[in-house]
Amino acid sequence: MRLARAFGSAPMLETALADLANPPRNGQLSGPVAALVLDGDLDGLSAHIASGMEEARLSASAGRAPSDIARRLIEKAELRSVRLSSGAFSALKDFLAIDVPLDGAAQALETFATGAGLSLDVALEKFAARAKAIEAHGLPADKIRYDAAFGRPLDYYTGLVFEIAADNGDRPLVGGGRYDRLLTLLGAKTPIPGVGFSVWLDRIEALRETAP
Repeated sequence: MRLARAFGSAPMLETALADLANPPRNGQLSGPVAALVLDGDLDGLSAHIASGMEEARLSASAGRAPSDIARRLIEKAELRSVRLSSGAFSALKDFLAIDVPLDGAAQALETFATGAGLSLDVALEKFAARAKAIEAHGLPADKIRYDAAFGRPLDYYTGLVFEIAADNGDRPLVGGGRYDRLLTLLGAKTPIPGVGFSVWLDRIEALRETAP
């Protein structure tokens, strides 16, 4: 999850990669909490949190219970302790470095998969089919870039994400993607596939005003 949320932000991605290479050891925690988390002592940590909440006159009914907080702290510490092997870390960095025009992306991904010893045949077939569909709609594939490190800072996306910007523009004019589980999160009883986008009309208007 650390890595997933970092896509699209170079500084966050660099930090996430550094953590995967050398996991921090509960650096944000101190004192008894750090020791209890390190030991994985759920009962002891729950009691310590409950005591602190009582001293601060905080009611558990107003938020999460001490046991829920303790469990989440231990889970996060376990996730932070994950360390990739040198081979996996090298493959991940090679993948994230792929940034090519869309019409060459399928070949770049196939070359990466072969070099990393990965079997991505099904995924690559779907990727190539999507790229061909984009070209079939008259969009210039040589003007569209595939950036493996690209992402959008929203958790509900489940597939392809994209942004459209003006030439040499540093901010997107349009951004969107696929979010098949969004409506379920909002209360839909059955999964409803969805694709959508947002348009920054103010940026488009500003661009029109400065156009020659």
